[in-house]
Amino acid sequence: MLTEEEYYQFAHFTDALMTDQEIVELPKVWVVGGDGGIGDIGYQNTSKVMLQNRPNVKVLMLDTQVYSNTGGQNSDSTPMLGGNDMNVFGSATQGKSTEKKTVAETFLAGHGSPFVAQVSMANAPKLYRAILDGLEYRGTMFLQCFTTCQPEHGVADDMALFQAQRVRDSRGAPEFVFDPRKGESYQEALDIKGNPSIDLDWYETKSKVTNEPYRYTVAHWCVTEARFRNHLKKIKPEQAAKLISLDNMLVRVTQQDVVYRRYLSPEHRSFIPDFGVTIAFDQDGKSVYYAISRQLVMFCVERRKAWRLLQSKAGIVNREYQAQKAILADLDAGNISKDEFFAHAHEIMAERLGKPVFAKA
Repeated sequence: MLTEEEYYQFAHFTDALMTDQEIVELPKVWVVGGDGGIGDIGYQNTSKVMLQNRPNVKVLMLDTQVYSNTGGQNSDSTPMLGGNDMNVFGSATQGKSTEKKTVAETFLAGHGSPFVAQVSMANAPKLYRAILDGLEYRGTMFLQCFTTCQPEHGVADDMALFQAQRVRDSRGAPEFVFDPRKGESYQEALDIKGNPSIDLDWYETKSKVTNEPYRYTVAHWCVTEARFRNHLKKIKPEQAAKLISLDNMLVRVTQQDVVYRRYLSPEHRSFIPDFGVTIAFDQDGKSVYYAISRQLVMFCVERRKAWRLLQSKAGIVNREYQAQKAILADLDAGNISKDEFFAHAHEIMAERLGKPVFAKA
């Protein structure tokens, strides 16, 4: 004869009396879907599942950054650029104006104690390690995994691995694992190892063409996908020499300049001239120059801000962020002239970091 308490526990399939080994052997319910179904239209339902934190529920969100099966509409996970078949681009607007929602990051707070990771095939060992750790975790697991949608992204069928690496390295979708078993502070529970140049804004690498150092931003990743083609105009080197380098522009602009629309004021230091900023990119064995849209510069600022917030949660001090704040404070105090700042912002940044000046990229 069952007692009322035993009846309740069995009827509700409670895990309260299960051992850790029984939890591991418990059959798992996998929820697999795209960023639209799980992180956009279905976000409230996903939020409820995460809060319940049942040990037999594991969620995998395949993040294609677009409604892949219904014609290419923007989702909350779509980058600020939009860039899909049904996205508006013209003289009045340059795409999706709202910031990208990283669904996995929303579950780092206010959702109880789930196991959360943003991983992809860019780092297969870390992907599998996160899956195994999440399966053993006595609670719900949520994995956000970037993956290409070849037709919508405009990439070849064999480029999924390369695009995953590019979006990670550019800070478009940084890797992280949040394991509540490690402690009750972000610094203990959040691991962002695996991302290159972990204490800086951008991945520092070298051009295979010129052997000069440059910083790999989300703008460089965007060059590799046809969905962003409206935001890039190929130009000649002599034309690029007359434009502002992206490295220089990014020292001038903060996220609050974007929020308060200061970037639209020609009198403000953060003014972003549309297609007045340039990057260089290794392509077909040579350096190719692009003028980039105002919206693409704003996307760089937004992704930089998101990366800085993630760094701070993990206890990583971003030396570039500290240097930028100091430089802008000196500009406001008159210690640096506006002309000097505009001409040499990226050089001033490099000097304060004790690094060589990056190429005009």
